[in-house]
Amino acid sequence: MMKKDFWDEDQIEQLLKQTPKITDDRSKDEIFQRLKESDAFDSHTEQQPVIVKKKMHWRPLIASIASLFVLVFIASTFLGNAPVLQLSSSEDKANSEDSSLHEPSTTRMMEGYSMDQEENPISQKMAAMPMQTAVYEQQLQGYTLFTLGLAGDDAESVPASFLIPIEIVERQLGTQSPTKLQLYNEFAPFIEEQALGFKEYHPFKGSFTENEKNLVHQLPNDHNYDAGSAALSNYRGALIDTFGASYDQVQLKNEEGTQMMLDHIGEVYKPIMLTGKTTNYNYFSYQMRDGSTYLSPNFRMSFSNVEDALLNMTMEANDIFQTAILPDVSFRVIEKGNTVTVIFDELLDLDRYDSAQAMRMIEGILLTAASFNKQVKFEQIKQQEWGGFDFSKPLPKPVAANLINYDFNNIK
Repeated sequence: MMKKDFWDEDQIEQLLKQTPKITDDRSKDEIFQRLKESDAFDSHTEQQPVIVKKKMHWRPLIASIASLFVLVFIASTFLGNAPVLQLSSSEDKANSEDSSLHEPSTTRMMEGYSMDQEENPISQKMAAMPMQTAVYEQQLQGYTLFTLGLAGDDAESVPASFLIPIEIVERQLGTQSPTKLQLYNEFAPFIEEQALGFKEYHPFKGSFTENEKNLVHQLPNDHNYDAGSAALSNYRGALIDTFGASYDQVQLKNEEGTQMMLDHIGEVYKPIMLTGKTTNYNYFSYQMRDGSTYLSPNFRMSFSNVEDALLNMTMEANDIFQTAILPDVSFRVIEKGNTVTVIFDELLDLDRYDSAQAMRMIEGILLTAASFNKQVKFEQIKQQEWGGFDFSKPLPKPVAANLINYDFNNIK
């Protein structure tokens, strides 16, 4: 291979100067005589085109040849480096593949997540970990429990609960320990029920007054809570779900403060009971039209004992309330003191089921027992710990159903 510096411009110019010069010493007469002898001017001969040979210019030719050598040299240089470039390209590719293992690529992360989900049962378990929907005593630290009966799609009250930070309660009401009625009057108007998927229902029409553990609800004449049996059922359920944890009963009065008259019922003498045997419910699944599912009493059906209430949960009730018990799951109940033991007939593997459905079954049983003021101990469950529960001992009683996360910080 020639050295690259051989083709410096000065040396090329020197080479061109050393080339021999081409000259023609013949005279014009000699050239003309040669043409005549070759019959170029014979009139009887078909005239042939005269081919005039151009004078060869060697300087441009030599320059072209030199340029050609330069091009060949440049091309050979690149061709000589081609394997190196190929190696570099391979190395870059390898480095790229190696570095891609450390890049926060969304695609790679999703592929890795999918792979982990398929291959790693621990990841699957973590991803499917259910969320508790009820409220338990340990959650109340730093919060005030606020309960409401929300109007569902089928003219039935659905119990709902909210946790309001204590500092907000104190800011709004001047105390950390308001009565339930004070809490209701202050915060019920701020709950956007339609945004939560429910019908607008609160605050109740009329006004309430407290009398120790009882309430008096003074209703306006146009309240419409007695527009039909469904409206009355919803009204009663909403009172129980809203005030049942704090008061025993609600006495109804009209605008004049006298005995209330309700359509389809007549004059109402007895108060609406908020606690007691008439509120010993079992809990079923209730699905709203938007697909959200809650645990709610089945048309406020009450039971005299917890065993009957729990065993009744295995029945498909109606088109509105569906059983919260998992398919093909059965159990027996043993009641002893303040604890109810629920023993599944076959070993129950909760991970075999949809986590949300499994959680609704567990919490539906807990809420049902809690309405009788009892705890539940489960037996014959494969998992000792699941969804925040420790099945090796009796589970804590829920204090409210259907926790809804709500932002109270914007209340003025």
